Amino acid sequence: MNPLICNGWTIFFHPLFYAQWLSLVEKVKRLKSKLEPSDFVVHADVKLLKALDIGIKEKIPLDPFASHFALQKPLQKYSRLKKMGLPNRMRLFFRAFKEKKVIIILWLGFPRKEGDKKDCYQVFSKKVLNGEFPESLESLLTECTPEGFLADDEKDGEDDDEGAN
Repeated sequence: MNPLICNGWTIFFHPLFYAQWLSLVEKVKRLKSKLEPSDFVVHADVKLLKALDIGIKEKIPLDPFASHFALQKPLQKYSRLKKMGLPNRMRLFFRAFKEKKVIIILWLGFPRKEGDKKDCYQVFSKKVLNGEFPESLESLLTECTPEGFLADDEKDGEDDDEGAN
């Protein structure tokens, strides 16, 4: 996947989120072939995909450092999208780098249950502490390169020169 450019920000997907994204896109494709249009547009997975698309392309790039995205210590370097079209209690975690105007979408947290040891904030904290998301932008970008996580069928079908003119 090539990065997105939205509102002057370059947006990359971390492999953890990219796998979630591809899985959701596949579910929605299957639903489209199975459901009537009126049922399709109101299906939870279709609504989630649309909310993620709007959040990633429109809401986050407006101001990724806005206070409503901010997380507190020890996760203060990270941010999350909540509400704004996402289903209740779901969170989209990301990290933004002001100097390079880069946003890395890291992980979609499942519906949270406050106090539960599997609460998405607890799980995300463990991922951060375990080093699943490198500290430096350069290391994160290395993990987010297309060669690192593109599905084989996408690699085979892409033409790198397309659109270069």
